[in-house]
Amino acid sequence: MIHLIEAHLPVLDRKGEEWDHMFTTAYQCGCEALIALGQAEETGRGARPLAHPRLPDSLPRWDDICVTVLSLAHQRGLLSYRLPDGRESPGGAEWWGRRAGETMPPPNIMAVHGLGPAWAAPQVLPVLRPLGLIESGQWTVTAKPVLWRKEPQEWDLDIAADSRFQLALDRAVNEMPADIRRRLDGLVAITEADVTKGLIRREAHQQGLRAEHGVSRVIGLPLTRDSVRQGLICLRIHDLDWLFFSNWRLADGWLSPTERQRAMEIWHDSLAIRMRRAVVAQLYPDRPEFSK
Repeated sequence: MIHLIEAHLPVLDRKGEEWDHMFTTAYQCGCEALIALGQAEETGRGARPLAHPRLPDSLPRWDDICVTVLSLAHQRGLLSYRLPDGRESPGGAEWWGRRAGETMPPPNIMAVHGLGPAWAAPQVLPVLRPLGLIESGQWTVTAKPVLWRKEPQEWDLDIAADSRFQLALDRAVNEMPADIRRRLDGLVAITEADVTKGLIRREAHQQGLRAEHGVSRVIGLPLTRDSVRQGLICLRIHDLDWLFFSNWRLADGWLSPTERQRAMEIWHDSLAIRMRRAVVAQLYPDRPEFSK
């Protein structure tokens, strides 16, 4: 698995002495995984191999590593999620720059457990098996919550209707740590003072841009209290998502301090976003703008 990640991260130069994450999610997670696995050190643009790599005593979470492998393989065209009939979606073909109707290999991972079919390259299959994601040419039961975090659009998954999701929602609400609840309460509350401060900051920012580039070259929409409030809502939703990315997993619920240390920063986590929406909708039904 380490070799697969190393082999498919972009390199910063021809010498290949550093990996460049290119500010792309899959590559950023790949670099983070190598660092968490004691194989590399962080750099400004990604990661640099260590002269003496060594697995740490405390390994990163299995599910986070699985998501990283799936993300990187998909980004590099080594994993293709397929439509129910085995065809590649038009969007997938466009993503990899293939011609419409181009013949693609049939799926070698079969649909099961509510998950759809997929094709994985020969170098990826030997990694997915020991990770426990596939067995006998099909997805395993344990792969299901991992793939929920990717939520391939080709499969049209109805995650929120699954009983396991509903049980996790009840647990997330009823077993919420006090510090998490305080942070949630603060994030969904936007006061008039918050709006005033935001308006002042944005006006100052626009004035700074005009002073630097000239009034005629800086065109912005008129600032209003409502537009500032909408901007604050977007920022708060981003922070709410990160609260779940960093502190919640389906298998464990809210993570203990020790598990938080082992958790990787997996963003664009579809399952965590769905849970954030459901939790906020249940706890704060009068603030639907935060459950979008």
